[in-house]
Amino acid sequence: MPSKTSLRTLPENAELDFGQSDESGRLLPLEEDQLFHEINLLRVEGFYFCLDPKAAAKRRDRQTFIEKLKQAGSIVEQPITIEPHPTYGYPSVLAYKLLQAIMKKLTDYGYPAPEHVSFSKRELMELCGHASFGGWQSQNLFRAAMQLNSTKVWCSFFDKGNKDWQVITFYIVDSCLFSGRGEKIQQCVFHLHPAIIKSLNSRYSFCLNFTRMIGLEPIGAALFKRLFFHFSNLYSKNPSPDISFTKDYAAICRTWLGDIKPERYKSLIVSNQLGRHMQALKQCGLIRSWEIRKNADKTGFNLSFWPGSSFFEDYHQFYAPHQQPPMLVRKTQDEQTIQRPMELVAYFYRRLYQTDTVDEAIFSNKETAFAAALLENHSFEDLQAWVDFALAEARRTGFDIRSFGGIRQYAAAFEARRAQERQHHEREMAQVSERRERQLQDRYQQFYRSELLRLRQAMGAEALAALEEQVRQGLGDEANGIGARFLIRVRVDQILVQHHQVPSFEQWQQQNPG
Repeated sequence: MPSKTSLRTLPENAELDFGQSDESGRLLPLEEDQLFHEINLLRVEGFYFCLDPKAAAKRRDRQTFIEKLKQAGSIVEQPITIEPHPTYGYPSVLAYKLLQAIMKKLTDYGYPAPEHVSFSKRELMELCGHASFGGWQSQNLFRAAMQLNSTKVWCSFFDKGNKDWQVITFYIVDSCLFSGRGEKIQQCVFHLHPAIIKSLNSRYSFCLNFTRMIGLEPIGAALFKRLFFHFSNLYSKNPSPDISFTKDYAAICRTWLGDIKPERYKSLIVSNQLGRHMQALKQCGLIRSWEIRKNADKTGFNLSFWPGSSFFEDYHQFYAPHQQPPMLVRKTQDEQTIQRPMELVAYFYRRLYQTDTVDEAIFSNKETAFAAALLENHSFEDLQAWVDFALAEARRTGFDIRSFGGIRQYAAAFEARRAQERQHHEREMAQVSERRERQLQDRYQQFYRSELLRLRQAMGAEALAALEEQVRQGLGDEANGIGARFLIRVRVDQILVQHHQVPSFEQWQQQNPG
């Protein structure tokens, strides 16, 4: 299916709907729609994705590129290696769109960015530019997701927190979960590599206008992001409307656009390759103009770009403030309705088949709906225990449990077991509480006796004898009876406790919580 705005079907002079215009024809600012993009990924994208679908289909082997990086004040050459999965192939156009959708959803979640991103079918359709989402689109989406999940990257990765470069190996998507009906995906969850999330939360990112970019083809979107980033860096150092950016054409093809094949002639660059994308960038206002010139040694071309009015608007509105979006309720809703139910179903199948991953499985809508219903009344941990109990009982009784719904029949037995466990736990806790109470009482009595001994010693023998005599006179006839000595001691102790405010048991507990 074509994207929302398919430039392939339009002549180069067609007017594209990138926003509303005023009476003079000037594009009015679009609705604010932030996209935070991690900067390491911006570099990696140009090598990781092949934005020529025909060329991508032919790539099956590991690809190694050389990129020039500024490290410790000097330019160094570092290898970047992309190893695609032999089954799913080299990441291409739809995988590129999917990654942009993931970054947009992370932006909507706000800071701190979580490691999990959840989507409904409708969200994916909109963010990936599909008007509908049938079986073959689901198959393509699944393949694109598995490309993000199974394409290995070796590269230099800047750690903003430590302010140093590290060579790391990673998959952009560490794991993914899917649910649907047949081959039609309804929901999915992606777990991103921790290094990407850490970098985002360290603010190693830049902010741009997603609304302006959403209607562009992947090559146009890649050019949009790169140019916006470079324009912004130049403008932040020299806030002049006359800034421009120039780069070698072959390097743009190699490092920005997935190593697409450079054209030999200027006319073909315009007509066959970049012309319609530059027209789209002019119409969305990112660039005012662009130019192709022979390079100094006449062996290739340089491309020069001048920013348009939309760049300056977006720079001041998005990039310069770099405002963090608020944490939206959407994150919690996605966790409750999509992520956690699918994680519970995934837990069941990992335990059932004794495997570490279920990335290539697609759960049924019935299973995830059942899991969501259970999570409304039970904690995730309790349901994990239910799954473990059901599988253990199935193995013990020889029952061939095949789907998540099979745990239903063990609900009563599990609740009975949990009731017994709760009773046992309550008895144990009561016993523990009793033991703790006795221990505290013993400790308090030791404290109480030592305090009285200290107070008696501090009074001295003469003052203590006088106090005892005072108490004896106050007792009257009781002072001559059996046990009078004990009674006098008790009354003296009470006077000392009251006068010196020796804490009660409850007060002592508050003062000694440990």
